[in-house]
Amino acid sequence: MPFEIKRFRQSGLDITEINDLSSATRIQVLPAMGAMWHGWWLGKQGQQINLINHYADAGSIQQELEVSFRSAKLSPFACRIPQGKYVYEGKHYEFARKYTDGNAIHGLLYNKPFQETSVEQGDHGVTLAFQYAYRADDPGYPFDYDCLVSYRLEEDCRVTVETRIENCSEKIIPIVDGWHPYFRTGSRVNECRLQFYANKVVEFDEKLIPTGRLLPYDSFWQERQIGDIALDHSFMLDMDAPQPKCTFSDPERKIHLHIYPSAAYPILQLYIPPARDSIAIETLSGAPDAFNNGIGLLLLKPGEHKTFSVTYEAVWQ
Repeated sequence: MPFEIKRFRQSGLDITEINDLSSATRIQVLPAMGAMWHGWWLGKQGQQINLINHYADAGSIQQELEVSFRSAKLSPFACRIPQGKYVYEGKHYEFARKYTDGNAIHGLLYNKPFQETSVEQGDHGVTLAFQYAYRADDPGYPFDYDCLVSYRLEEDCRVTVETRIENCSEKIIPIVDGWHPYFRTGSRVNECRLQFYANKVVEFDEKLIPTGRLLPYDSFWQERQIGDIALDHSFMLDMDAPQPKCTFSDPERKIHLHIYPSAAYPILQLYIPPARDSIAIETLSGAPDAFNNGIGLLLLKPGEHKTFSVTYEAVWQ
């Protein structure tokens, strides 16, 4: 078999790894920490590079995760909900878990222990699935649902990440799904290039809360150098435009990252941290504060499920 699965403990982290033995490509997942994407190594001529801006060890996760939320699973909401409050079906809800600024941020599953549920191996790829059963753990979200996350490593340095949400409550529940990976190549983001097919941008106020307005946007339809531009925005993808919807490239290192979100992820959130050594390229089903503004908010009936997927392809020339 050209693929190999390993499970081991390193630097205090319990890691599940899939290796493509034919190309020296491997991915790592941390099931106990929200099934986060911990690593994506590419190999070429004896060199290796991890495209994921990962955590060094268990201590760094404890210190950094709830500050940066790098690689976090975003569920049952994404980004910010001001003061952690929203109204659903005429009832007021407030999250107990909040960020230091008093807002609820990036969901409730980012540090939850997912359990491995299945392995599917084939000649052209391997799929590992992990599940967490959320059971009304926070008063701000007193609903039950199952979250099943699967990672598939295929030939040609392709990774597909799929999430299946199933409503286990007896009532209709609101849901937003997404991911928060930070990508890096070893170069400063300023020297890298970006292209994505968005036709609208979500207008934010000074506290990065959507106003509810969508404004025209097409600045990156043609590939351009990022330079010193500041990015912390939600873009509405043009789903009629060709795939990949987004490409992040490092011309000096000749690395190209192509992103293929499914129709279930119509929103692209981009963020460049102050160090400008990586870029968060987030695929979302709904906008920040969707529980209040309704932009992309999904309503799942009892027993209903919804699947979200995105494929990443890396090319190292």
